Amino acid sequence: MKLYYKHSPQCPVSAGAKMEVDSFLKQNSDPIDFELINVLTDRARSAEIAEKFGIEHESPQLILADDNDNMLWHASHRRIKKDRIIKAIEENK
Repeated sequence: MKLYYKHSPQCPVSAGAKMEVDSFLKQNSDPIDFELINVLTDRARSAEIAEKFGIEHESPQLILADDNDNMLWHASHRRIKKDRIIKAIEENK
């Protein structure tokens, strides 16, 4: 599985979401790829991710994909919570 996290370092909501993602990554023992996309410095990659998965760009935004890069789940803004990430992964194993 892979997590894509689109982050704005200037946004307080992104800061809170990043703390949730970091907490999950610190606790997680299962193998998972992780990509942090800075939406300010890498707008092209941010747009590519939105287009690839057919979803509207948001920031912060977290996308869970399978090993074939099919989107399984996504959340944005204050819906990015450690417990929701854990639940999404468990439901898609």
